[in-house]
Amino acid sequence: MQNKNRLVLLDMLRAIGVLLMIEGHTIDAVLSPVYKDGSSIIFQFWTFFRGLTAPFFFFSAGLAFVVASVKDNGGLLQVSRKSRFRRVRRIVTLLSLGYLLHFPLQLLYNPSDVTADEWKIFYLADALQIISLSLLVILVIALIVKRKEMLLRSYVIAAFLSLAIAPVIEPVLWEKFMSPFIYSYLTYRSGSFFTFFPFSAFLFAGAAFGAAAISLPAETRAFSLSRSFMKTSVVSVILFVIFFPIQFAFVSPYDLYWKALPAVNLLRFGLVTLVAAAVGYASLRIRSFPRILPAIGKSSLTVYVVHLMIVYGSPVNIGLAQLIPGGTHPVVAVALAAVVMSLMIGMVYVIEAFRLRRKRFASATVGEIAK
Repeated sequence: MQNKNRLVLLDMLRAIGVLLMIEGHTIDAVLSPVYKDGSSIIFQFWTFFRGLTAPFFFFSAGLAFVVASVKDNGGLLQVSRKSRFRRVRRIVTLLSLGYLLHFPLQLLYNPSDVTADEWKIFYLADALQIISLSLLVILVIALIVKRKEMLLRSYVIAAFLSLAIAPVIEPVLWEKFMSPFIYSYLTYRSGSFFTFFPFSAFLFAGAAFGAAAISLPAETRAFSLSRSFMKTSVVSVILFVIFFPIQFAFVSPYDLYWKALPAVNLLRFGLVTLVAAAVGYASLRIRSFPRILPAIGKSSLTVYVVHLMIVYGSPVNIGLAQLIPGGTHPVVAVALAAVVMSLMIGMVYVIEAFRLRRKRFASATVGEIAK
């Protein structure tokens, strides 16, 4: 039962992150520009909390990656050969999918027809690329560091450095001497929604909590993690209160540089860990929970890719953003978000049914052979 609690915590975190991302992407894609009013308190509120979905998703990915990959073998940490292969395969898959979603099809049959704007879109760093490279760093550290305390410390340092380096990296004119394939990871000026610094910090922070959970007793693991989430949330919000007035006084909130500074990211991290703490405490009290939650967590990559294709389109299909170019009313946008979420949940049910049927078929086949 206690081991189940731990799984409930991880699955709920990933499921919430995925569902929030579907809602945010869908509404952003189909909402009419008329209603995207920066002076509206409701829109500002929604925009801010929509900005939490990616950090929450990143944080959950880092946490789950370490918990699934690193095992305590008598005081020495190890990543099995089988686990290494699976993690490397997942990292390569994430990176490849990130670029395939923006791949210009003209490149296959007439490269000269690919426009400069299409190349720019292809080079952009998206969530999948940031996750894949961050997970690569997390895996390399796990392969090198063999002690729990050092592993935890390494991930905390990595998270801190990612936040601290971002303000230094962002203003450098990378585009003057570096390929767009590289500098898209380093500056918002490239048009990327995410940059490696500071967003990798959320994955490294999640990995730190994963490292802390490795050797915890199964019966107290969920509670200990939840308590750590809460403490971290309080510290992060306090640091935000300290740094925000300084940031606000010297940098305009409408400047791209604002996003690279630590204050807002500290607040995001504080809220992400607050929600994680609430989910953790809830998982301890819930005796039964919807079976769809672990299923969504298990199929999070599939859900992420398919919902992006439905919402934004891809090189092989037209999405809602192209079907409703002028946008629509907020009520319709919310309804469409609910439809897309329902479609993704339905898809997960189908995937799980197929997995269960295949498992039963394999068991039956083995049984027949044994006879």
